[in-house]
Amino acid sequence: MRQALRQETERLMTIQDDFERFRAATRMLVDLDDLILEISRIRNESASRMQIISVTPPVRSDDALPDDARALLDCLRRIGAERFRRRDVFRRMARRFKTVAAMVPALDLLEAAGYIRKVEPVTEPGQPGRRRSPEYEVRF
Repeated sequence: MRQALRQETERLMTIQDDFERFRAATRMLVDLDDLILEISRIRNESASRMQIISVTPPVRSDDALPDDARALLDCLRRIGAERFRRRDVFRRMARRFKTVAAMVPALDLLEAAGYIRKVEPVTEPGQPGRRRSPEYEVRF
């Protein structure tokens, strides 16, 4: 995979037209973002299957969370919504997280700690456009 990415990057550098190189690089970033989202979804599904839900929720300490996850948790508390989309939180946290991919580990930590739960979106086949941003349910 890494070798294929390096080869694609080298191919991008051989494109002489700046506009065409920019378009090709943008397409590559969109494809990588989609791949990251798919890998994250698979990882979360696997983690949820392996997780044994206890009758009583574990005691959680916000202090045990890394700074990024704690900042994200504070943002969610300020919003006060029962559900949120990753895109909406990213817009509020854009100063801290430069990309959505940089925010995903903090979301994963909050999900693993039980603060949030990923909700699978209901998709209708044949809908035009891109997939909707993943949705999460607040559990605190």
